[in-house]
Amino acid sequence: MLLQPRFLSLTPALTPPLPTSSATVRHASQSRETEAAKELEATFLSMLLKEMRQTFDPEGGLFPGDTGDVQGGLFDLYLGKHLADIGGVGMATSLERNLRNPYAPAADRGPLTARGTVADSPSR
Repeated sequence: MLLQPRFLSLTPALTPPLPTSSATVRHASQSRETEAAKELEATFLSMLLKEMRQTFDPEGGLFPGDTGDVQGGLFDLYLGKHLADIGGVGMATSLERNLRNPYAPAADRGPLTARGTVADSPSR
């Protein structure tokens, strides 16, 4: 009786499919760029909110009695992610544009729409 090694007995359902075309690979790359830019903007906004919240009086503030700053930290993370998801401050779109074509002059990149795609510009 011939024994098969365990790693060879994987079923095709358990292995992820490989991208088949360059368009699929490009789309996956753009999706990763979009997510990375949004995450960076969310982190930036969370840190900004944290610094702003720490200027409040520790006794009163937003969450009085929270000595470990747990509620405030969660508030900052949630609000930062929410603000980035609804459009943020434009940092994610700028980062995404620079990730897609880092060497092009800013005028050649064209304006980005809210979804992060280059808008059609009138011919010059």
